[in-house]
Amino acid sequence: MIVIPRYILIKENAIYQTTDILKKLNLKNPLVITGKNTKKYCKFDFDIQYYDEIDIDEFEVSKYYKYDSIIGLGGGRAIDTGKLIAYKLGIPFLSIPTTASNDGIASPIVSIRQPSFMTEAPIAIIADINIIKKSPKRLLSAGMGDIVSNITAVLDWKLAHREIGEEYSESSAIFSKTIAKELIDYVLNSNLEEYPKKLVKSLIASGITISIAHSSRPASGSEHLFSHALDHLKKEYDLKINSLHGEQCGIGTIMMSYLHELENEKLKGLSEKIKLSLKKVNAPTTAKELEIDEDLIIEALTIAHKIRNRYTILRHGISKEKAKEIAEKTEVI
Repeated sequence: MIVIPRYILIKENAIYQTTDILKKLNLKNPLVITGKNTKKYCKFDFDIQYYDEIDIDEFEVSKYYKYDSIIGLGGGRAIDTGKLIAYKLGIPFLSIPTTASNDGIASPIVSIRQPSFMTEAPIAIIADINIIKKSPKRLLSAGMGDIVSNITAVLDWKLAHREIGEEYSESSAIFSKTIAKELIDYVLNSNLEEYPKKLVKSLIASGITISIAHSSRPASGSEHLFSHALDHLKKEYDLKINSLHGEQCGIGTIMMSYLHELENEKLKGLSEKIKLSLKKVNAPTTAKELEIDEDLIIEALTIAHKIRNRYTILRHGISKEKAKEIAEKTEVI
């Protein structure tokens, strides 16, 4: 059964309508999972627990039986922690994002650790634009990186369907691709005044495509494999690099769309268009801007296809020489 949000509220001061949404859902006693920096946005009188004080592997289910729902209020960690607890308890989850850096605000995916895994989508999403506008600009730029990745994710999905017969949903693919293309066109042809609101809408819609497909395929492909490869190498080499998921995916999308261009001349110019849209919102498009060594970019490209069993444009793997060429051609290095 496809589970998608029943209520989606995207507007200024939306957070003040949280209790109204709870009443409509007949929910009376939620637990709010939040962070110490985002607690200030909690405008309702419910129990609160900080996400960094919860051991998601060993938390006692019995302590949560008195709650009929979970609210995730904050960024990615707060929302993912709340989503996971709600799933384990079998109760509804409400998402109240305080920024817009990835589509986890609406998707059924939990990415607290890799590999990510499927839970259930929020029953409601309350996005207060006043709050989101105040979030760090870097996080809002990273959100663009997560959205443009839908382009290469869908191209990879089509490739897998065509070459190995992987199950493919045309409706999910079209929906996902359209979401990304519309935001790219808006960014390239506007003064960005409405960017935070447009971005939130796009991320929520992207999360819903994952629920419809019951797979991350519409929003995660070779560009995400590259990002996960970077994360793996940062951990392996104990590197203190604070690049964000969406930033890494954005740069991955630039390079992966270039690879798709090499196999399909109809896509010529796609990589450059994606790069320009990222630049417009001040997202990084080079290793230097990402503050990552060029050699790490190259190594990540060579191991990305091994990160998980997902058929993409990286299907046969690429050599160090080819990786260097791709990164140079796209001006990532």
